[in-house]
Amino acid sequence: MVLELTLPLDDKGKVEDLVFTILSKEYPLRIVDLMNHIRKRYGKSVTFQAVRKAVLNLERKDVVIEKEHRYSLNKEWVRRSKEVLDNLYNELNTGKMKAKGMESIKGEVSVFTFNSLNELMKFWQNMIDDWFKKFDTQKDYGVNCYQAAHGWEGLLHPDIEKTIMHQLKNKGIKSFTLTTGNTPLDRQIANFYTKIGIKMRVIPSNSSFDKSYYVGTYGDLVVQTQYPVEIVKALDSFFKKTKSLSDVDLVELSNIVNRRMEMKLTVIKDLAMAKQINKSILSQA
Repeated sequence: MVLELTLPLDDKGKVEDLVFTILSKEYPLRIVDLMNHIRKRYGKSVTFQAVRKAVLNLERKDVVIEKEHRYSLNKEWVRRSKEVLDNLYNELNTGKMKAKGMESIKGEVSVFTFNSLNELMKFWQNMIDDWFKKFDTQKDYGVNCYQAAHGWEGLLHPDIEKTIMHQLKNKGIKSFTLTTGNTPLDRQIANFYTKIGIKMRVIPSNSSFDKSYYVGTYGDLVVQTQYPVEIVKALDSFFKKTKSLSDVDLVELSNIVNRRMEMKLTVIKDLAMAKQINKSILSQA
C-alpha cells in the first residue's frame, strides 16, 4: 500500500511514486499528461511506456481508477488507507519531529514538520546560510536553482535575502530563480533580485501544482515543499490585489505566512537529482 509519497527516493517503483504524487494534486490526467508533468516538474527523463506501466500497476493495486482514458486516485482506496492510518495514529504516542538546524539532516532524506509557512521558510534560509559557510569552491557543486509561485520571502525578509544572494556571488555559485506567478508585484520582486545580482525570470503558469510547489537546489541538496490550498489561495489573492511594492501590506502578508498550519519540508541529498531539477529549471531560463 502506498501511504505517503513525494519525490522518488529509490530505484524501486519511483515512477509509480511520482504518478501517485501528481494525481494526489491534479486529476483526472491522461498518461501523456503524467509523462509531461514528471519531465517538467521533477526533471526526470521517462518514456510513455514507463509511465503507462506505472499507471497500470497502480490500477491493478486498486490505487487509481480509469475513466475515458484519464486516471484519478481511487477514493475508496484513500478511505481505506485513512482508516489504517487513523488506527495507527491512535496507537502511537510520539511527538512530531521538529527541525532544529542543519545538523538535523540525517542520511539521504529528511522530513521536517513546522507550524507555519514562515517558520518553515526561516529554517530554509538558515539551512542555505549554513550551506554557504561550508561550501568549498574547489570541491563542491556550485549551482543553485529555485522555483516558486511567489517570492514573498523577499518582502518580509529583504535583509536576509540580500545577504544570501551576496554570499552566492562571493562564492562564485551560479544561481537562477524561476517564478510562476505573473502579477505586477511578482515582476517587481524579480527586478529586486536582478538588482542584487540574481538572475530571475517570470514564467507564468496556471497549474495548481506549480502554484503550490516550491523547490530549491543547493549543490547536492534538494529542498522542496508543497503549500496547503488555503495558503496558496491567500498568497494568490494578496499578490493579485497588490499593484506595487509601495502598496504592500506587510501586516496582512505576515498574518498569511504565520497562520498556524502544519507544513512539511523534505530535504534530499542526491547530486544526480539536483542536476536533473537544475536542468529542468534552467531550460526555461
